[in-house]
Amino acid sequence: MSHPARNSTGAVSTAVRRGARVPAQRAAPGALRLQVFWPVPGIAVLKVAGDIDVATAAPLDRALDELTAHRPRVVVVDLSGVDFLGSAGLAALAQAGEHVEIRVVAPTRQTARPLAITGLDQRMPVYATRDEALTGC
Repeated sequence: MSHPARNSTGAVSTAVRRGARVPAQRAAPGALRLQVFWPVPGIAVLKVAGDIDVATAAPLDRALDELTAHRPRVVVVDLSGVDFLGSAGLAALAQAGEHVEIRVVAPTRQTARPLAITGLDQRMPVYATRDEALTGC
């Protein structure tokens, strides 16, 4: 249980009882969160959540570069947690697609539409679910 208290500067601090759980810090709205896992050898999944724009595309670029350096047969980029997919994110996907087979999971209008408008859906397969993208890998 927490109890607010004022310290000597007058700021409010929180005392946490030993053994009490402290809630995890939440990422800022729109912040990019990346998670990589390998469901089977040679197949990498990059789960992306947040907004992919010019301000957040660099970590996505780095993650895709690192994955392609491991030479997987397929990289599944799961955009199911993405709220906005801008041109910088599309460029990162296109560049990675030059080095490895990319399969994109884009279940929402926010992700599927930019892929269709730019024609990236013609260069790399787009799926509604991760399971569909992993089928036949």
